[in-house]
Amino acid sequence: MHVTRTDEQWKLLNEADPDTAIVMLNLVRFRDAALEGHGCDGMTGEEAYAEYGRRLRALAADFPGNPFWVGDAGRVYIGPDDESWDLVLLVRYESVTIFRDMLASDSYQQAAQARTAAVADSRLVLMHETATAGDAMKQWTATDDASPIVMLNLIRHQEQALVGHTCDGMTGVEAYDEYIRRLQAMNSHDFPGNVIWDGTGQATIIGPSDEQWDRILLIAYPELDDFRRMANSEIYATAGPARTAAVLDSRLILMHQRFPL
Repeated sequence: MHVTRTDEQWKLLNEADPDTAIVMLNLVRFRDAALEGHGCDGMTGEEAYAEYGRRLRALAADFPGNPFWVGDAGRVYIGPDDESWDLVLLVRYESVTIFRDMLASDSYQQAAQARTAAVADSRLVLMHETATAGDAMKQWTATDDASPIVMLNLIRHQEQALVGHTCDGMTGVEAYDEYIRRLQAMNSHDFPGNVIWDGTGQATIIGPSDEQWDRILLIAYPELDDFRRMANSEIYATAGPARTAAVLDSRLILMHQRFPL
């Protein structure tokens, strides 16, 4: 179980470009009952995490962050059978320095006691956002309610695309780009998804030291049945081999966005 960062992972954060804007991906599994002795006795894990959120918001003037996507996690469609998450949270910081200084502050250490009480397992992944996905998210969240699903895609690329899957001679990165290109070339019936966030993974700050994600995408679908229909369709079968060629490891997690944020 992974609740806090290691010294080696803190070193990774210290080595990151201090002036670069970042997005932190949080995957959280709650304790049934909050761990005693951390100021949240008698709460559930979920209640203790909500208390952690309230404490963080009180620090926003000194350490501004923007929690721009919050979702309830559901079934893991690709990944270990025993892996499950309760909450997915994306928070944008204007620089690594703001985030790092927050973690090092006494005020955050006090607030984080509630997180320790709440969390049974977690991941914290440092990411960089692509140039255009943010606008797609704003358009989507401005017009839809909680009925659509969002699939969280965590991708680790092959160095070289697997041979025999329509992407011979490409790198894993190029083959995954080809997969996305094929999806987006389909009409809205064949690919009813909308890429609402796209980013590159930089470092795992909390989690297994050998766990690494190169690309992270949030893709929204009108309904779960639309996703299932697409995944089982003949037209998707023309795009799917590029994904097979590209991916060394992955997770695909069903989520529902919380409204309001």
